Amino acid sequence: MTEKWNDKLFMTRAQMRDYDRISTEKYGIPSAVLMENAGRSTAALILSLRQSKAPISVFAGPGNNGGDGFVIARHLINAGCEVKTCLAAPPDRLQGDALRNYLTLKEMSARITDLTVAGIAALAESLKDDGIVVDALFGTGVERALDPIMVKVIDIINACPATVVSADIPSGLDADTGATWGHVVAADITATYGHIKRGMLLFPGAASCGRIEVIPIGAPAKASEEAGADGLILCDGTVQSFMPSRRRDAHKGTCGHLAVVAGSMGKSGAAVMTGQAALRTGAGLVTIATTQNARPTVESRCLEIMVDTVIEKVDAALTDKSVKNAVALMEGKTAVALGPGLTTAPGISALAVRLLQSLEIPAVVDADGVNILAADPSGAGRITTPMVLTPHPGEMARLMGKSVAQVQADRIGTAREAARWHKVVIVLKGAHSIIASPEGDIWMNPTGNPGMATAGMGDVLTGIIGGLLAQGVEPVHAALLGTYLHGLAADRCSVRTGHMGLIAGDVIDELPSLLREWECAAREE
Repeated sequence: MTEKWNDKLFMTRAQMRDYDRISTEKYGIPSAVLMENAGRSTAALILSLRQSKAPISVFAGPGNNGGDGFVIARHLINAGCEVKTCLAAPPDRLQGDALRNYLTLKEMSARITDLTVAGIAALAESLKDDGIVVDALFGTGVERALDPIMVKVIDIINACPATVVSADIPSGLDADTGATWGHVVAADITATYGHIKRGMLLFPGAASCGRIEVIPIGAPAKASEEAGADGLILCDGTVQSFMPSRRRDAHKGTCGHLAVVAGSMGKSGAAVMTGQAALRTGAGLVTIATTQNARPTVESRCLEIMVDTVIEKVDAALTDKSVKNAVALMEGKTAVALGPGLTTAPGISALAVRLLQSLEIPAVVDADGVNILAADPSGAGRITTPMVLTPHPGEMARLMGKSVAQVQADRIGTAREAARWHKVVIVLKGAHSIIASPEGDIWMNPTGNPGMATAGMGDVLTGIIGGLLAQGVEPVHAALLGTYLHGLAADRCSVRTGHMGLIAGDVIDELPSLLREWECAAREE
């Protein structure tokens, strides 16, 4: 289900460093105070999780993250907990605020084990009765593989039965890229300080964070503004404001007319699901323009949707007549959805590019539509109508001339680059889909689940966004609302179906009840 993060910003490693620096240098909040606030609040969170008097182990590293761990240990001891602090670095490597908090623990006669001296042979045995283990080994500074001793410590933490709470970020997780360098603490809960870090939202690292709790550290809100954010995480309150509303005297002609240029022989279902999703999202009218040989199949499956022919055969040569007919089909339409199940045969590819070049209404382009644009960058460059592109990583790789591995290694950077270069809104699909505007703004979508890894889900998203565009929603808002709505409907479905049994049609069927709840909530406000 959707994570209920209590924060909407996420930052890069550099932005978080600026955030801390600005708080200290400009606003006069000592770094020791920020550390104290972070550790005290994390200890309070841990106490709220505690279900027994079982011991708690705190693993502290050599840097400021270790300092957070020392503060956490102190407050837990003061609360009456049995706490074992495991120092995973020689004490002479500690400095600054971390050293001061370590010395405070020593003065308290706290139980501290220096793993670099005692070794880790008996560590697994010492954790078997723990109720909670706190990971404060490494913070946001990890940018490389860990040394063998730390790898062993992390493996032992991951194997223990206790609830694991990571302080700020799971140790071993790259705060910018989500890379895990082969070994990362698998946290049940991550108490992250100030703001969520970008790498915590990117896979594979995101899978190691568990539930994320954002811990305020007492920095002024202006410090966040001045440090800048890498992007925003979508939430109900943000996207619901983009929902179109209907007048009391509305009729089908006032609620938008979407043209769906999609489908071909053997892939007619993609066109049908796109059209159905658009209707379920509120479009007044939908016309599917497909190939002649696919038309009978599409018509047999559509009751509320009109069907027309955009081209006789996908491999037919492009003619002025076929272009003229396709352009004529767009008359009276308020938006276009192009691509699902369309194929990339030469005839249909040439027609699709010419059609997009002629448009003066917004379009959402998916699947084969994206592949067609990737194969004809010159033609794509002459398209001026506002567009939303919804590629999966493979389609994005073709669009940007990269490998899939390169795309996945820098999903945010690739989405931002593509949106700026092509002057379009990009929805890079996948776990935590990324939406990028031509101006470089980034949003992360938290809705959705593994059950969406099934045929037709992308077609449904295209239909949802297309239906919103047809109703006059601005392209970037349609992309944000559509992506969030798509994942949220799937989350609700998965409660009934589980992940294995979820299919795209379930999401279409869920849209009416979800939108009804939003409508009722809007009326109550």
